[in-house]
Order: sequence, then C-alpha cells, then structure tokens
Amino acid sequence: MVILQLIINAFSLGSFYALVALGFALIFGVTHAFNLAHGELILLGGYLAYTLAGQMQVPFLGTLPVTALAMVIIAILLQKLLRRVGQPYELNTLVVTFGLALVLQNTMLMLFSADYRIIQSAAPAIELPYTQLLLTRTQVILIGTSLLATTALYILLRKTFLGKALRATIQDREAAKLAGINVRRMSLVGFAIGGALIGLAGPLYARTTYLYPSGGTEASLIAIIITIFAGVGRIRGILLGGWALGIAESTTVYALGTGWRELVSALVLISLLLLKPQGILSRKPKAARLPG
Repeated sequence: MVILQLIINAFSLGSFYALVALGFALIFGVTHAFNLAHGELILLGGYLAYTLAGQMQVPFLGTLPVTALAMVIIAILLQKLLRRVGQPYELNTLVVTFGLALVLQNTMLMLFSADYRIIQSAAPAIELPYTQLLLTRTQVILIGTSLLATTALYILLRKTFLGKALRATIQDREAAKLAGINVRRMSLVGFAIGGALIGLAGPLYARTTYLYPSGGTEASLIAIIITIFAGVGRIRGILLGGWALGIAESTTVYALGTGWRELVSALVLISLLLLKPQGILSRKPKAARLPG
C-alpha cells in the first residue's frame, strides 16, 4: 500500500510540474525567449489567488479564470517588452527576464512581506474504495487541470489552423515567414496562451507549496528541466517529463529524505544537458542515402 500511495503522490506531483512547465515551453518554442521570470510570474498568480481566496472569499476554482486572465495581460506586456530586445535575442531575453525576476521578487516582498503563505484546503482526503489509499481534493484538481490543459494545448496545436501556424513557427521561423505566416502575431499568441497556462499554475502552486517572494527560482528550474526533457514543441513529452521528475523526487524523498530533492532535480538537469540536450524523445535525423 505504501508503494501505491507513493505512486499516487508522485503522479499528482508530476502533473503539477507539467502544468508549471507548459507555459514556459510554449513561449520558448514559439518565440525563443528564455523567460527566467517564469517562476516569479507563477508566484504572482499564486499571490493573486491567495488574496482572492483569503480576503475576498472567492472559491478556489473561481480564482483560476481570474489569474489566467491577469497573466494573459501581463504576458502580452512582456511580449511587447521583449520585442524591443536586439540580437543575440536568446541571450538578451535571458538578461532582461533575469532583471525582471529581481524586480518582481522585490515587488512581491514589499506587497506581501517575506511571510510564508498557502491556500489551505478544508476538504478531507478521499479514501479510494476497497483500499487504504488517500487522494486529496487538491491532488484531484492538480491531475485534472494538468490533463485538461495538456490535452487542450495538444488539440490546438495539432487540429487547428492556428495551431499549425504556431507549430510551423516553432519548427522554423524563417520558413514560416516564407509560407506567409505572420510570425510576430504568432509570438503574441504564444505569449497569450503561455500566460493563461501560467495563470492556471499560479493558484495550484499556492495550494500545493508555500508562497514566498524568492520561491520562483524553483518553479523556473522545474520548467527548464521538463522542457529540456521533452524537447521543444513536444507537448505530450512535457506531461511525461513531469511524471518522470515527480517519480524521481518522490522516490528520493521517501528513501533519503527531503534534503535530497533539490539535488535530484539538479542532477536530472545536468544529465539531460550532457546526454540529450535536444530532448529525451527527440530522434536522430536519418542519414541521407546516395543515389544508386
């Protein structure tokens, strides 16, 4: 039973990690903007949800659309800022968003202080029939939201004209321009959808993890690890990467204690960068055959 409970906890944790990474992966894939302020934006959404739930008595699920809309607006403003960044674009966006992360950290420190905050859940855990396994309401929301968001984004990218234009932009921006796709508009759309995903992750972060102004670094690291694991543009790989990281961390915590969790994340990141920088699911290009 202990192993099954561990699997359930790891599965819900991995679903949460996938949701944290979705917005980062989409924005990076479409625009090549390396957003180091990703974690701080998730925290900002978490603080907004905390304020709505704690001071205005808004139901937790009711905070999700509000934070999603707020983060869409902020993401569009961020896209307008990064559009002014010159070449080399990836490096310069890294520097700009690092500065933005520091600004957001100090802003949240002034507004909310350094106290740890969390959105408490009063609902009791659910015991699965004929077992002694427990599933909390938060875990149900985590898994459900992550699966719905991943499925919706996958359908959007695979089954709609807008999604195909986004995928073309992810694969080759210059070729997309030649095909008549408005790459600048796709960048704006990518930031808007990514902002909505960040807005969904924020309240769940506040429900799962303690909020404090400098806590965004961990969320950014998780997003980077899972994006590298999946490879750019591989939405299903993000879900698999979240589950893999969740299982690795949960197993480590169970076997060695909580002090080893961050080390596991760092080792996974280093291993991926050394062994599979293009993504664990990427395929080697086939060698071209000579005629005859």
